Amino acid sequence: MTKYTGPGGDTVIPAGVTRIVDHAFFRCTNLRSVSIPAGVTEIGGWAFWDCTGLKSVTILRRIEKIKMSSRPVYTAPRTPIDAFWTYQKPGAILGFSKLYLKGETIDEEIRAGYFKYIKGNKKKLYPFAIENEEVLQMMMQEKLIARKDVDLLMDESDKQRSYAAKAAIMQYNHENFQ
Repeated sequence: MTKYTGPGGDTVIPAGVTRIVDHAFFRCTNLRSVSIPAGVTEIGGWAFWDCTGLKSVTILRRIEKIKMSSRPVYTAPRTPIDAFWTYQKPGAILGFSKLYLKGETIDEEIRAGYFKYIKGNKKKLYPFAIENEEVLQMMMQEKLIARKDVDLLMDESDKQRSYAAKAAIMQYNHENFQ
């Protein structure tokens, strides 16, 4: 795919495209979402650089390395968490959480990789989970929050003034640790 010059908004990459080149959507600030078809096997570096309006990217096939340089929600049920750069992982976790809560089918190896990553990085992810209800709900459903971490989450909820998150954590604490 050459440099994108379309109107932005909600964009679907056409069937037949196999590669999204470096800088393909560079500074396309009016781009809101992108759906990448199963034929795409590679997403080039900085493909979505400075796409400040980009909120979601849907990837329909397994891609081993994603070099995108933006932080939208990634809905990529066939792509392992390790394919994302570190700063992209929260967006991938949010996309995973949304699929998980909807009861979507996710390959067991992919699912296990996400849970392993979340378990190993949950304290770093707690502020993100307070900001994103789906992540917090998924963590609670999978019982990924330890008793010793409840106070950290309560403090973070206060810090972010997220009273809905605080109420959910209090209920989780009551149901699991009382």
